[in-house]
Amino acid sequence: MAESFKRKRIIYLIASLIICLFAGIGYAWSVFQNPFIRHYGWNDSAVALTYTITVLCSTLTSLLLGSVIRKLGIQKSVLIGGIMLGLGLFLTGFMKHSIWELYLFYGFLTGVGTGLVYPQAMSYVVKLFPEKPGVASGLGTAAYGAGSMLWAPVVSALIHGLSLQMAFRIIGVIFLLVIAVGSFFMKNPPDESRILMGGGDTATSVGNGMNRAQMVKTGRFYLLAAIFSLALIAGVIVISQASSILQSRTGIGETAAAVLVSVFAAANMAGRFIWGSISDKAGRSATLKYVLIVCTVSMALMALFTHPVLSCIFMAITASCYGGTAALITPIVSDVYGPKYITENYGVMYMVFGIASLIGPLLATSLKDLGSAPYTVAFIIAAILTAIGLILTFFVKIRPYNSKL
Repeated sequence: MAESFKRKRIIYLIASLIICLFAGIGYAWSVFQNPFIRHYGWNDSAVALTYTITVLCSTLTSLLLGSVIRKLGIQKSVLIGGIMLGLGLFLTGFMKHSIWELYLFYGFLTGVGTGLVYPQAMSYVVKLFPEKPGVASGLGTAAYGAGSMLWAPVVSALIHGLSLQMAFRIIGVIFLLVIAVGSFFMKNPPDESRILMGGGDTATSVGNGMNRAQMVKTGRFYLLAAIFSLALIAGVIVISQASSILQSRTGIGETAAAVLVSVFAAANMAGRFIWGSISDKAGRSATLKYVLIVCTVSMALMALFTHPVLSCIFMAITASCYGGTAALITPIVSDVYGPKYITENYGVMYMVFGIASLIGPLLATSLKDLGSAPYTVAFIIAAILTAIGLILTFFVKIRPYNSKL
């Protein structure tokens, strides 16, 4: 049975990557925000709150519903999440004039749906390829990050070609069907398949591991959560404020800035695969340090220079480091706490994205006008926070669970 699964796992991987690609629609929010404001006449800040609700619902779902997700299993969790995500988008297309509908349909339903889909899909791809968890995680997070590159232009075209409401009705149906069908290809690996697949200490630690209740009682969990949160903040600033940074700081026009946002999204996606692949050879601990060093330097240089070309290079590097951190979280959690409970454990650690998504934009917008140029102080603080994350990595051991940390 294990050999049969091994032959089919590439099919299961493709299905999982497609699901991750659809779950990544949240990254395209900036494209949806202005159409909602124009169509309904709602306040800018009120509409922007929707993104915060989506992020919070997404990151808290696995944390609060861990025991439910464990009982459902990966396949059913993704199926239910896909239904909620698709339904949320579909119902968004039927809103009247109350912004609470936007918070409920897009914010809550798609947020919870994403929280049920993406963490489970990420842990699943690592289970499929325990001998190369860095590559597998890199592919999964790259597909998720590619969501903005695909869905931003697609939904924008539908909005302009049809209407705002019809666009969301169409993508709602498509998302529900694709994720639902894809979930049936997520077959759990037989226990013995991990041994047959081979590949190092992580693969040989079958049957070992701490569950989420045990994990959160360890000091290492909080140290890792702090490191990941600090490592993600700089990237969140670049990704969430890219257009504003380019226009206000370097003088780049709106159209050119929009194009460069896609470039940074590509850098984010590439970083997930590249850094994830490096970690399989250089080791998770060393790679995490490399990412943090590069990110600290790039943010410090961003604070020093306002030249358009240099700024774009440093922003792309920072985006790639964000992607690299995202790709490392799953295999590091699997290494430290064992692969047996990776689904629920990654679901808990997924909260670091929510923490960084709250701190990053707040830091950038509140400190935007301080310093010699827009965002300078925000960049300096982000560099300091990333450096603190780097220092903390020297106080945590990242080794396979069965090496008796």
